[in-house]
Amino acid sequence: MPRKKIHDALDRLAGEEQKFLSAEFLAPVLGGGKVNVRIAGVVCAMSVSPRGFHGFGVFKPVSHTQAKLVRTANLSERRMYLELFPRVLLVISARSEQATLAVPSNSADSRFSVQGQIDVRLIDEAELFDTVVARFDGSQFYFDQIDPRTDPAAAPYLRQALANSNKPAELDRPALTPGQRIAYSLNYAQRLEAIVEDERTRNETRLRDALEHAGAELRDFVEHRDEYRVNYEVDGQRHTSLVQKHNLTVQTAGICLSGQDQDFDLASLVGVLRESREFL
Repeated sequence: MPRKKIHDALDRLAGEEQKFLSAEFLAPVLGGGKVNVRIAGVVCAMSVSPRGFHGFGVFKPVSHTQAKLVRTANLSERRMYLELFPRVLLVISARSEQATLAVPSNSADSRFSVQGQIDVRLIDEAELFDTVVARFDGSQFYFDQIDPRTDPAAAPYLRQALANSNKPAELDRPALTPGQRIAYSLNYAQRLEAIVEDERTRNETRLRDALEHAGAELRDFVEHRDEYRVNYEVDGQRHTSLVQKHNLTVQTAGICLSGQDQDFDLASLVGVLRESREFL
């Protein structure tokens, strides 16, 4: 490159830097006290103060690497910033204090290749299954607004269906989008998994209490349709028995009881096992 062109480029960059340092800029802060800004086409990371600020703010550069908050951006400034980026419709699939996750409303949207759920940033008003407009800046999806064109009754319908534990195949509302159905299926699966886990925890507690009351120790169990296969330990000896679910009546004791297995429940069987060992 000719020397004059190099000097011209450097002068232009210096001019852009000076212009940037003398102006204010708007940027979203996600946490950690950092923002990315573009100066003459180059993306630069800057530290902002106060460090705990979170949201859209208007900042004044202090140097090339630091800026301080002037004020929180107003709604129109935030909207002007977001409108610089392409819009995408997302359906809220998870909402917590830590994060808001979403899935694309229309799986046919080829502009974005998404694996799994999307982390939607700086969102404050949407609920589970709401369809929202988000803006993608190349690295993050930012909340813009709740989509005004989506059926407003669809999200409450899905929340009620989930509360009723309706299966995804039982959803019966016209014009649900693919994203709404995916978000519902994800939540239904999580709820079903939680129910199964809670039930297993209750079953384990029930078996453990019955055995500990008799002085035995539960090792593990396998749940079948109407019975449990229970592995437990009595005075250092391992045993396996089949018991009925509803009352823990013994079906198969694991030792010969001359056909009298069902005369015992799991707790009383422990005493029989001790007596049989003493007899032997």
